[in-house]
Amino acid sequence: FGMWLKGRVLGIKSDPAWRRVLDSPSAFPAFVFIGFYFGRRMEKERKAMQLRYQRQLTALRATMRRLLDRLELVTSERDSLKRTNTSLLEAVRDQHEITDQTSEDLELAQQNLARMQDRLGELEAQSLRYEGRLEQARIDQERLEAQFQHTIEHFAQTRRMQRNIVFAASKLRESQVANEALEARLRKELKPIPESQQALPPEKLDLTVIDGIEPVYAERLHESGIHNLGDLARQTPARVAHFAGLSSWDDSAAWIAEAKLRLATSNRPQA
Repeated sequence: FGMWLKGRVLGIKSDPAWRRVLDSPSAFPAFVFIGFYFGRRMEKERKAMQLRYQRQLTALRATMRRLLDRLELVTSERDSLKRTNTSLLEAVRDQHEITDQTSEDLELAQQNLARMQDRLGELEAQSLRYEGRLEQARIDQERLEAQFQHTIEHFAQTRRMQRNIVFAASKLRESQVANEALEARLRKELKPIPESQQALPPEKLDLTVIDGIEPVYAERLHESGIHNLGDLARQTPARVAHFAGLSSWDDSAAWIAEAKLRLATSNRPQA
């Protein structure tokens, strides 16, 4: 339609043949179809060119970003080089200043080295002293371990003694029970005191008042220094059995128990 209109406007005056084409009845539809066809084709080409341009523009922008990044990197490297150059210049100046003090620093270092050597000698002597103390500590440790072992053995022995004491206490209770039973039996079976000795105090009574002491046993006890009930009560069963010539302690224990019982109760008839 545009081409037809342009032909109508421009071609009519310039070219009679063109005027005849435009004046034909089929010219308008033909030009409309040609315009639509080429318009669609040009639209596709335009979109394709626009897509290519956009892709090129995107690639160009990415290239620009890379270039900008590279520029920043180069700029940072340049700044770093500048700072390095500045630090090197300062280091050179400092080195010049340090060079002037090298001799003084060397002398000071030699003095420090001498002091360090002296200190090293002191540390070696101190190390020897510490080694001696360590050896003494080892000896003390061995002694303490021996004492600890001895304490453990003493503790075990004490435990055994405690068990023995408990056992002896149980035996003592049994003996006390037996003595009480024997005392009760003796109270019932006490032999009467002869009339010739009733006037004497209990501790002065003759040994023959004890049940089981025959004259032969009394004579043997007299020879051993046991003359009366007081002497007999102060003896032990072993001594009495030995002096009287008995084979066991049972009889001598019974004699001593009866003597103590007579002394305690004084079973003499009242006048």
